[in-house]
Amino acid sequence: MAVKKARSQSRAPAPPSPREDRLKPSSQGADAIERRRRWFRLGAALLVPLLGIALIELVLRLTGFGYETAFFVRHRAVDPSLRVENQRFAWRFVPRTLAKTPEFLVLNPSKPDGTCRIFVFGESAAIGDPAPAFGFSRILETLLRARSPGTQFEVVNTAFTAINSHVILPIARDCQSLRGDIWLVYMGNNEVIGPFGTGTVFGRQTPPLPIIRTGLALKTARSAQWLDQWLQRLSPSPEAALGWGGMSMFMSQQVRRDDPRLESLNRHFQRNLGDLIALGADAGARVVVSTMVSRLRDWPPFGSLHRAGLTEGDRVEWERFYNAGVTAQTNGAFEAAIRNYESAAKLDETYADLHFQWGTCCLALGQTNEAKNHLTLARDLDTLRFRTDSRHNESIRQTVARHAERGVRLLDAERHFERESKHGMPGEELLYEHVHFTFEGNYLLARLFADEVAAMLPNRAAPRSQPPAAWLSIEECAARLGYTDSQRYEIAKVVRRRFDEPIYRQQLGHTERLKQLDDELAGLRGHAKPVARRRAMEVCRQASASNPGDWMLHELTARLLVGLDDSSAAEAEWREVARLIPHTARSHNEIGKLLQHQGKNDQARASFAKALELNPDSADAHAGLGTLDRAEGSRSKAIRHFRQALKLDPTRTETAKDLEALLQSEARP
Repeated sequence: MAVKKARSQSRAPAPPSPREDRLKPSSQGADAIERRRRWFRLGAALLVPLLGIALIELVLRLTGFGYETAFFVRHRAVDPSLRVENQRFAWRFVPRTLAKTPEFLVLNPSKPDGTCRIFVFGESAAIGDPAPAFGFSRILETLLRARSPGTQFEVVNTAFTAINSHVILPIARDCQSLRGDIWLVYMGNNEVIGPFGTGTVFGRQTPPLPIIRTGLALKTARSAQWLDQWLQRLSPSPEAALGWGGMSMFMSQQVRRDDPRLESLNRHFQRNLGDLIALGADAGARVVVSTMVSRLRDWPPFGSLHRAGLTEGDRVEWERFYNAGVTAQTNGAFEAAIRNYESAAKLDETYADLHFQWGTCCLALGQTNEAKNHLTLARDLDTLRFRTDSRHNESIRQTVARHAERGVRLLDAERHFERESKHGMPGEELLYEHVHFTFEGNYLLARLFADEVAAMLPNRAAPRSQPPAAWLSIEECAARLGYTDSQRYEIAKVVRRRFDEPIYRQQLGHTERLKQLDDELAGLRGHAKPVARRRAMEVCRQASASNPGDWMLHELTARLLVGLDDSSAAEAEWREVARLIPHTARSHNEIGKLLQHQGKNDQARASFAKALELNPDSADAHAGLGTLDRAEGSRSKAIRHFRQALKLDPTRTETAKDLEALLQSEARP
C-alpha cells in the first residue's frame, strides 16, 4: 500500500482540459488588462482636467468674459465684412492701465482691385508720435498717390506706443492673410523697455523666448486671461496702480551696455525680426526693413552709471577730473576740458555723460570724426536705453542679410539721415527729442521708403512709356496733410510738457533746452490767434476737399474750430469723423463735451452714452457722465462713473479731485 501511495504521489498531474485552459486567464492576458487599466487611468487623469478647462472656457466665452486677442476685429458699429483695430490688443502683453492703443483703422480684408496695400510695423516713432496725423506713413501715402494717381495706395499703419518686437510679431501674423503687397518695418527702439525687455516695468524681464511665446499663446484663451487677471489682483504692479507715467516709469530700470541679458534680448529681437520677414515673404509681400534713427548730435544720455567694481578712491578721483572738465568746457576752454575727460576715462570710460561732454567739446573744436565717435558712444552707453544703439542696428543689418534669399530689402535710414544731417549726426532739425521725428524728419523717412516702394513696383509707380513724376515737395505734402504753423505750435506745446517729465529734467543741459523751446513757443504763439487758426482751418478744408475720406483732416479741423469757439461747426466736423470711423468713441466724447459746454446736458448725456456703447473702456465717457450726474445732484451715480474712469485711467487728476470732493460731501452729516 505504501508503495502504491508513493507511486500515486509521484505521478505527474494530468494536463488541464481545453475547456479549463480557456477559462483560466494567462499571465500575459492579465498584464495586458492591467496595462489598459493604467492607460485608462492616465487618460482620465488628463481628460478630466482638460474637459474642466474646456467647460470653464465655454462658460467664460458665453458670459462675455475676456477680450479678443487678434489685432483686426469686427465691431458692431461697422459693416461685418470690414475689420477695425482692436483697442484691447495690448492687454495680452502689459497691464491694462498701462496699455496703449493703436490709431483708428477700418480695413476691407478683401483688397479692392487696383489697390497697392502697404502695412507699416513699428512703435511710437513709426506711428508719428507726438502727432500721428503727420507721421511718415501719412506722408508716404501722400507721396505715392500724387506720383501715381492711377493706383490706389492704401498705407495701413499698425504701429503704436510702448510695444516692441514681441508685440509686433503677432500683429504681423494677423496681417498675413490681408493681402499686403509691401511690408515696411521700422522697429527697434523699445526692445529693452518694452514687454519682456531687460529694463521693462511691464512684467518679467528677458525670460526665455519659448516661455514668452508659450505664455502669449495661452493668453488667447479666456481661462488664461481670467487667471492672469486674478494674479494681477493678488500681486498688483505699482506702475499699473498709478497708470501710464511716460518714460519716467523706467527711471529705476538702468541697464549697462555689458549686461549679459542684452545678449539674450538681441537674440530674441533677431528671431522675431526673422520670423516677421518670413511671414511677409510667405504671404507674397515684399518686405523692407529699416535701421533706426536717433538724435545724436545734441541729445545727452538719459542715464549714466559707473563701471562695476570702481573703488571709492577712483570714483572720487574720476569726479575731480570730470568736474574740472565741465568747468573748463563752460569757460570755453575745450582743449583743457578734453584733457580732463581723457584723465577721467582712464579711471572709468563707461560713464555715458562723460562721452557726451567730450564729444560736444570735439564738435566745438571742429573735430567732427572724434565728436561722432564719442557722441555715438554716449548713446550706446546710455543706461536708460530708449534709443537703438549701434549693436542693435547692426543686428538689423545682419538679420536682413541672412534673409536676403527671401527678397527682403534693407533701408539703412541711419546712414541716410547721417548724410542729410549737420556734421553727419542727426539733431533737433529732424527729431523733437531722442527718437521722434519732426515733420522734416518724417518727410525724409517717407521719401526713403517711397523710393523703395517705387523700385519694387515700377509698373505701378509709373507707366514705362513716360518717366516717373517728381515726388511732392515737403511744402506740398504739408498742405495736403493740413500741417501749418498753427499745428507746429500745438506740437511744440506737447513737446514742452514732455520735457517737464522727471526723466528729461535730469539730463545734461535741460535748462538750456527748455529755454530754447520756450523761445520757439513764443515765436509761434501768434499762430494760435484766431486769424492764424482760420488760415490753418482753410488749409485743412482744402485738403479735405481733395481727400474727403481722410478722418484725420476732419479731426484737425474740428480742433481748430474748438479753438475758435465755433462749437456748432466743430460738432459737425466731429460727426463727420464719426461717420468715417463709426466705431470710435473719441468723436462722441468730444461732441459730448461741446454739448455740455453749451448747456445741452440731455444731448451731451446721449453722446457720452453712445461713446460708452462703442467702447466700454472709455474713461472719457465715464468722466463725462459723472460730471453730468454731479451737476444734476445724482451723487451716487457720479461717484460710480468717476471710480470707473479712474479704474480705467488712474492718471486722471481732475477726475480724482472731483471724486474726492464728492466723497467728502457724502461723509458730511
